[in-house]
Amino acid sequence: MSARTNTRRMTNRWHPQAFTLVELLVVVSIIALLIAILLPSLRKAREQAKIAVCLANLTGLTKASLIYADEDPNELMIPVPDTSVLPEASGAIEWGGKAGKGQSPDGEVANSIFGTASYRGPAHRPLNLSLYKGGFKDFNPPYGGVPDPGPGFANYKADQELDLPIYRCPSDTGYAGGGFLYESTGKHDRNERAFRDEMMTAYDHYGTSFVANTFWIVDGITEIANRVRSQSVYLMPLSRIPSPAASIAYQEVPSRYAWLWGDWSAEGQCDYSDRVEGNEVEIPGWHRNPFNFDVAFADGHAAMITMKGCYRPAPNLGEGNYPTEGSGSSTTLYDYNRCVTIRGPGWQLDTLPAPAVLTPYYKD
Repeated sequence: MSARTNTRRMTNRWHPQAFTLVELLVVVSIIALLIAILLPSLRKAREQAKIAVCLANLTGLTKASLIYADEDPNELMIPVPDTSVLPEASGAIEWGGKAGKGQSPDGEVANSIFGTASYRGPAHRPLNLSLYKGGFKDFNPPYGGVPDPGPGFANYKADQELDLPIYRCPSDTGYAGGGFLYESTGKHDRNERAFRDEMMTAYDHYGTSFVANTFWIVDGITEIANRVRSQSVYLMPLSRIPSPAASIAYQEVPSRYAWLWGDWSAEGQCDYSDRVEGNEVEIPGWHRNPFNFDVAFADGHAAMITMKGCYRPAPNLGEGNYPTEGSGSSTTLYDYNRCVTIRGPGWQLDTLPAPAVLTPYYKD
């Protein structure tokens, strides 16, 4: 075979050719397009998983609360703090969780008003006794007990670093925005302002991502032998709650002021003297969906609800059908009580039309 023939055969062999620049750009564009299409779906799926965990945690807390109510002599679902130790306690965060780090009065985080040094550590949060048998060591015992902060407040700080996942919402990344301003000062609520400025998660700031529904008729409270009149799940015996499937027991922190949103001069709404007109800012929840929040109800189930303002149920119950104090002005209390009917689609913060219950505030 001649050299010319071999050359022709070698010349006729197939050689792979490289991609052209245009082809590479097309491939890169396709990959980028696929990523752009898939990422939102993956992000949405990830957030849906977090919502599921958040609701599961709320369900677990509410189930534990139902057990607590069954064992409590006063049948109270939301545990009441020991007010002989914490007379200023609202009960909103003291019911359960770890020690918080927020709002230290002296700059030392271990002395947070939500922490062990202030009797709000895990040993003093009553629901923890139902969830964690054996409870937690009390490093700041009341009634003459000797505090044991440890070297450099090590014990108090250890209470702040506890891992109690049932009290945490995975999407709790800190202040979500919103809130409302007080007319007298033009500023946000002090606790809300500190929560925003200190840039902590609610779990770290308060010791829990969730607050209890401690809404009650403040102007209607009358202490009689350590009793108060309750018009919400808080301080009301479980068997006296008329609509447990709609009555909120626990809610994510950002929803605390969402019921105040909206035009209070509109028909069906109520006036609220501390609210500043024009403060209709969006209030996102942990999952960054404005006015949508995870809550748990008094019957034990949890769900995401829309809380965007509230409405007065129709028909108006009329004077004489709202709870009043015998010693007060019936008309004045009627005017006030008809406006604390705090409700929305599928939820309520009040327990009307059930009469107010004279119930113990101090633990018996």
